[in-house]
Amino acid sequence: MKVDSNDPRPPYAQIADAMREAIQTGDLAPGQRLPSGRKLADEYGVAPMTIQKALTTLRAEGLVRAYRGRGTFVHGGKVDADTDDEVGDLRASLDDLTRRVEELEERLERM
Repeated sequence: MKVDSNDPRPPYAQIADAMREAIQTGDLAPGQRLPSGRKLADEYGVAPMTIQKALTTLRAEGLVRAYRGRGTFVHGGKVDADTDDEVGDLRASLDDLTRRVEELEERLERM
């Protein structure tokens, strides 16, 4: 799909709408990895920043999730409160582990 220059919506909104529809119809399935930003930009005939803005919109809606170093994946629905709580718990555990490792490093340096 190419962006329609006669459409009153901005290009990023057209792309977000098209991807949202693909998710809702199952053309993009939950768990499916999206193509790279560069590839999507080529596919839609836009700049990579336009794709990033469209993906930001879909992330805010809970339809996709981005993972550093892994890519962007279809989530398929809003992030629920339980998921947010689990993520918060994991972050707290990670922070605690990081603090403990730093303490161990300090102890080793003193030895």
